[in-house]
Amino acid sequence: MPMTNPLSDLLYLWPRRTLFVGRLSQPIEFCQAAASLVVGVDGPVQLSLPGSSLAWHEHSLMIAPGTRVRIDTCGQLVAACYLDALGRDFRLLSQRMARHEAGVYSGLAGEQPLRQWLSTLHSSPLTVAEAYERLESLINPGSLAYPTTEPRVARVVELIQSDVANNVSVEELARSVNLSVSRLVELFRAEVGVPVRRYRQWHRLFVTFAGIERGASLTESAIAAGFADSAHFSHTFRMTLGMTPSDIVAMLSGRIYVGAGEPGAVTPDGHAGGVLPAPAGTPD
Repeated sequence: MPMTNPLSDLLYLWPRRTLFVGRLSQPIEFCQAAASLVVGVDGPVQLSLPGSSLAWHEHSLMIAPGTRVRIDTCGQLVAACYLDALGRDFRLLSQRMARHEAGVYSGLAGEQPLRQWLSTLHSSPLTVAEAYERLESLINPGSLAYPTTEPRVARVVELIQSDVANNVSVEELARSVNLSVSRLVELFRAEVGVPVRRYRQWHRLFVTFAGIERGASLTESAIAAGFADSAHFSHTFRMTLGMTPSDIVAMLSGRIYVGAGEPGAVTPDGHAGGVLPAPAGTPD
């Protein structure tokens, strides 16, 4: 739920990462389909595992894909950076976290510069290219090589993203990369952290918000992204993000910025990509 605040919340969407910066008035419980880095900008975030006595009270937390958590931000400014689907960010950042237990990592080395930048970004948004470059420098300050990804899994992710409106079967995806269904399921879960179907639902949420930024309605964007109907979309949204779609659209109040590509992005084959033109509506 949105808090009363002169500035609305902020959402950046890039093909590799998604960044939300804002305030929540109530605790949320969800099971995410992508690894995320959660940062309490003003103070510690409270995180617990439903049905468990495990709890954290930290400025920075990284949550593994498929982990069900309950987060209470106590109304403060918080950021959630959903990391790349292929697990490269997650594997790199895990080496910079002080502690790890039950799918939750805490204590990011060098968290203070990240908190300061997020506070400034919320007040004065950058262009999509500038924001991505700065986020990249804070996630990977040493410009280290990212861990490699199983190329057949990377290809399957590419196929899902290129045809998101259709439910291409796991059998067809497996044939496209010369794997058995059981082997693809095993490799995909190991690399991405969630099953193929769950990842496809997560990517459809990304596509839906990109459509909203371009001026389409919430329902139009959800249907175009491959959701069967608004009920299917709402259920997936709430399960994955812990809020209703209308909640978060009201919170953002138009501050949604979409990048078509990242400067110097590393493609699944390991090569650097060029800068792609930003879609219409993206700030200069």
